[in-house]
Amino acid sequence: MNGRHKEYERLIAPIEGRMMRAVWRVIRDPNDVEDAFQEALLTVWKRWDRICMHPNPQALVLQICINSAHDALRRKLRQGKWLEAGVIPEDIPDSTRSAAQDISGAEQETHVRRAIGLLPKNQARAILMHAVEEIPYGDIAAAMDCRESTVRKHVARARAKLRGLLSHLIPAVHKEESSHA
Repeated sequence: MNGRHKEYERLIAPIEGRMMRAVWRVIRDPNDVEDAFQEALLTVWKRWDRICMHPNPQALVLQICINSAHDALRRKLRQGKWLEAGVIPEDIPDSTRSAAQDISGAEQETHVRRAIGLLPKNQARAILMHAVEEIPYGDIAAAMDCRESTVRKHVARARAKLRGLLSHLIPAVHKEESSHA
């Protein structure tokens, strides 16, 4: 047990903040974030040997967090109990949102989260790890146990599906400009 504690301090403790932010960025509901985070930690504990042997254990742990958050979000969407995201707690800083964003920005964010929840699991994982956590393709491939080209395909397909699902959020002015170019 002591050896596992030392390994936890070496591998997990330095990224606990990133782990929580990864979960928060997907769920955005303080009541559900803690549950999903605890679920991720339980998964980490259960898969500890695999994580320690992984070429990039921190990327794998972040993938587990994103998967846990994604699963929680899908469960909530399936149950039809989606609540609008509340105020971001001060102890979980979020670099993706600025104070200047207004209510329509939060509304668009809700649409994006819902759309990501509709993606196939691998596409959702890949786009969240790449676009949200800014993890390089190679590290995502190692975490997902696939080739880098597969990750790139997942990200490209996710972007294409999200473009279709979220086309109603693009203002008409941008559509007209792109058609005149």
